[in-house]
Amino acid sequence: MNRVLLVDDEKSVRSVLAIFLGRSGYKVAEAESGPLALAQLETFQPEIVLHDIRMPGIDGVQTLQKIKERDSKFPVIMVTATTDEGIAQETIQRGARDYIVKPFSFEQLQTHLAVHLLMN
Repeated sequence: MNRVLLVDDEKSVRSVLAIFLGRSGYKVAEAESGPLALAQLETFQPEIVLHDIRMPGIDGVQTLQKIKERDSKFPVIMVTATTDEGIAQETIQRGARDYIVKPFSFEQLQTHLAVHLLMN
């Protein structure tokens, strides 16, 4: 069973995605902030992280950097609601495997996760 860490400051987003992914056969952990996500890397040991870019405090870009400092090949898919492609492209340059733009369909999410989990 693949382990996915969902990182988003919006509880409702995390809850909906966790329910969907759980029903799809993934083991899911949630984090509402970058620091909590980093702690979950140690305790939950996910195989992939789905991380919102825009978050209060330590944002997704900063958390991505810290994840990549630990393991440069660790798969992270960034999630953004912004139409600014520049920030999403910046995350790719900093080592994110991919990004997905909100709103997205569950099918899109499944595809992104499956592709990047197969690449590991």
